[in-house]
This record gives sequence, structure tokens and C-alpha cells, in this order.
Amino acid sequence: MLTGIVAVLCVMTVYATNFIAARYSVGHGLTSLDLAALRFSVSGLVMLPTFVRLGMRDLGGLGWPRAVALSCLAGSPYVLVFFLGLTLAPASHGAVLNPGIVPSVVFVGLVVLGRQRFTAARALALVVIVAGLVLVTGSSFSLRGPVLAGDALLFLTGISWGLFTLFARVWDVRPLQAAAIVSVLSMIYLPVYLVFFYKGFASVSALHILSQAAFQGLAMSLTALYLLTFAIRRLGAQLASLFSPLIPVMTTLLAVPLLGEVPTPSQWAGVALVVVGMVTDWRLSS
Repeated sequence: MLTGIVAVLCVMTVYATNFIAARYSVGHGLTSLDLAALRFSVSGLVMLPTFVRLGMRDLGGLGWPRAVALSCLAGSPYVLVFFLGLTLAPASHGAVLNPGIVPSVVFVGLVVLGRQRFTAARALALVVIVAGLVLVTGSSFSLRGPVLAGDALLFLTGISWGLFTLFARVWDVRPLQAAAIVSVLSMIYLPVYLVFFYKGFASVSALHILSQAAFQGLAMSLTALYLLTFAIRRLGAQLASLFSPLIPVMTTLLAVPLLGEVPTPSQWAGVALVVVGMVTDWRLSS
């Protein structure tokens, strides 16, 4: 169990850093489409030999329909929506909306599948999380611009991440198998990007491009996905998802000095409620 906890803590650190890194990059010359291309060009090429060894007939026993589903939930469709959300909404919103809904999605999914019993205490913890989400995004109604649209997209990616966590456990997906399948199948986005969206990187430094390629392709797409799947197998889907409270805390704190995004008092209260709800849920499930 200890190895699973260490793995998921590493994943939470990488995800929290990504909110800041992506938000910074889209403000300094790279678009969300560029970041997605960098991610999957690196991770896809690195994992291509492993993908081939899985066997093209059934991809290591998972099967093509399930593989495509996982790739949509955690691959290029997920990443594109996530990055677009971050271009429209503050990083502090994304840090709560994305991981905040994950425990609820996993819990409801396990109950529906008959793998977990529904209890009032667990439901109350989830209500607290939702109340926190309302506080975090409530100020968006008074903000100008497309912040609400960004919040909706980030919320949608949280549902997607929760479903990936659920299905990776239910389908007993192996860590290396998940990393290879999601990374390689997500390369289908690259031809579309090159034909319709590639504008060149003339205004972006080579160091910036290389650092984002390494972080997105190796840290986010390979290391984090491998460790997340490993943690799900060791801890179970529900317990692994409940380490998400670390993400809004870390990201909100990092966004203040690095991005100058200072949350309002109600947003701070929302972050606190989300964390309290998640921690309560974690204690009830342990």
C-alpha cells in the first residue's frame, strides 16, 4: 500500500505543476493545440515499441473498444479540452474543478456497478465538495469574458479523469499498458494539428519548447499516467482518487506568486470546502 501512496503523491505533484506550466505557456507564445502536439509527439514515439509488443489484435488483452475509450478519457481529446479550459479560466479554477469532481464520479460509478455500498456519510462529503465548487466558480458569473465556458470545460475534464480512474480499475489495466495505449492512440491528433493548426514557433524560445515537450510528453503523459494506473491497482479506484485534495491546495498557492492570480475570499473558502470534503471522504473510505 505504501508504494501506491508514494505513486499517487507523485502524480498529484505533477498534475499540480501542470496547471501552472500550461497556464504560463499559453501566455508566452504556445497555444493549447501546440502543447497537446508536443505531449503526444514525444510520448507516442517513446511508447510505440511497447504498444507494438502488446499485440495489434487485442492490445494485451484489453481490446480495441476499451483502448479507444481510455484514450478518449485520458488522451488527446481530454488534453485538448483541458488546455482550452485553462486558456479561458484561471488556474485556480482548474485546480479545483478538474480534480474536485473525480471522487464523486468514481464513487457513483462504483455504486452503480455494485462494487461499493452507498452511505449517507459519503454522500454528505460529496455534497461538501460540490458546495466548494460552487464557491470557487461563483465569482465567474460576474467576470467578463469566457471564464464560465472555461469552468465548464475544466469540470468536464474532471468527469473524464474520474471515468478513466474507474475503468482502469474495473478493467484491471496494467500501468505500462495504459501508458502505451493512451500515448500512441493519441498520436492520431498530430496530422490534424500539422495540417490545420500548426503556425510555427518563431516567437517561442527553443528552451521553452524543449522544456514543455519534456514535461508534457515524459512527465505528464508517461510518468504520471503510469504511476496513476499503478496506484489504482494498489489502492483501488476510490482511495487513489481521494488524494486529489493536494492538487487545488498546491496549485492555488503556486498560482499566486507565479501567475499573479490571487483568489477571492469566497474562492479560498471554496478551496477549503473541497479539501475538507475530499479528506472526509478519504477517512470514510479508509
